[in-house]
Amino acid sequence: MKFYAWLKKNPEQEARIVEARKLGVQTLIDKLLQVFSYQEVESPNEILWIREKAKFVQWVAGKVTDLYSDNKTIKQDIDTKMSISWEDNTSDMIDVNAEEVKE
Repeated sequence: MKFYAWLKKNPEQEARIVEARKLGVQTLIDKLLQVFSYQEVESPNEILWIREKAKFVQWVAGKVTDLYSDNKTIKQDIDTKMSISWEDNTSDMIDVNAEEVKE
C-alpha cells in the first residue's frame, strides 16, 4: 500500500511503471504465444497446459493493461448543453379570426 501511495504522489514515476507493466505483459504474452505456436509437443496434456497458461496470461494482461482488453475506454467530446427558446413570430401565424372571403 505504501508503494501505491507513493505512486499517487509521483505521477511521473507512476507513468513509467505503468509503461513498464505494459511492455512486460506484451513480452510475456508474445513469448507464450510463440511457444504455443511453434513448439513441438508430443503429449496432449502438454498442449492443454500451454493453452491454459496462454489464456491465463491473456486474462491477466486484460486486467493489467488496456492493450489486450475489450473494455477500452473511449474518449468522446460530447456537448451536453441544451438550449430552449420561444420566439414570437407573428408573421408566420394564421389569423383564425379572419373573415371568410367569398368569390
